[in-house]
Amino acid sequence: MDTYRRLTELPEVAASALTIGNFDGLHRGHQAVIDRLVNFARSREIPSAVITFDPHPGNVLTSPGRPVKQMIVTLERKLDLLDRCGVDLALVLHFDLEFSQVSAADFLSRVIVAHFKPRRIIVGYDHHFGNRRRGDAKFLSRSSGKYGYKVEVIAGVTAGNRAVSSTAIRELLLAGKCAEAEQLLGWTYEIVGQVVRGEGRGAGIGFPTANLLPDEQAQLVPRDGVYVVSVLIDQDTIFGMGNIGKQPTFNGAERSIEAHLFSPLVTELYDRRIAIRFHHRLRDEKRFQDARELKKQLQQDQKDSLEWIAEYQGG
Repeated sequence: MDTYRRLTELPEVAASALTIGNFDGLHRGHQAVIDRLVNFARSREIPSAVITFDPHPGNVLTSPGRPVKQMIVTLERKLDLLDRCGVDLALVLHFDLEFSQVSAADFLSRVIVAHFKPRRIIVGYDHHFGNRRRGDAKFLSRSSGKYGYKVEVIAGVTAGNRAVSSTAIRELLLAGKCAEAEQLLGWTYEIVGQVVRGEGRGAGIGFPTANLLPDEQAQLVPRDGVYVVSVLIDQDTIFGMGNIGKQPTFNGAERSIEAHLFSPLVTELYDRRIAIRFHHRLRDEKRFQDARELKKQLQQDQKDSLEWIAEYQGG
């Protein structure tokens, strides 16, 4: 997939199939739009194109003092998923207050039509763009005769008897329900970052951990607790168990994300970039009387994790 950050970088496009959106999570609903886009483009032998935005408009337009919207995916991960879906071309536009004032009509004529010459625009049923979110499927349809494209609207998607949406996924992750979130996402939730030095307490009781500093500080961190995780290191995936929280047994003050790997072959990870994927929540984080009691619980956590992994791999 070819990725561009400015309109001036775009090559000449004679015709395309196009969609627009933030695609936070690139979940199963988004995937339905992208799959239709890619299939249509291939059937017409034209490029499939995606316009997306960074940072998330919700964090640019939010009122002062309001909490930052927590992202489900980093931009890097979103582009990787689009590439895996078969998209040919992605344009990432920088979103700021000035850009937010561009009307839907101007965006359509000056960006979409002028640079992509779409034969078909494919959007989700709840899609909006442009100033005051006035660009939607009805607006695109009203303008289609003028510009010579057709509009296709993809209906909402359900998974596990639940409507798929970024909001629903955030709620599930904040509740620690990673398996349910994975049903809606279509992929295992992950946080990517750099391994940094911690206090070394885990190593002292036989459970050394990799402490993660996330690449994207605004990315959503699931509910505190102990999880079955897998860790992607380069091209290798290794199972383990992870902890999110403040390590109350040791009176920790800062929330941390760490993972203990079930492989004695993995040793030095400091300063390396890894992805921690959250599969299943085992329990709440809690305070133990001392390190010995904590170690006893971690041994049980490891046993429970290995049983879950065996069932997961068997299924």
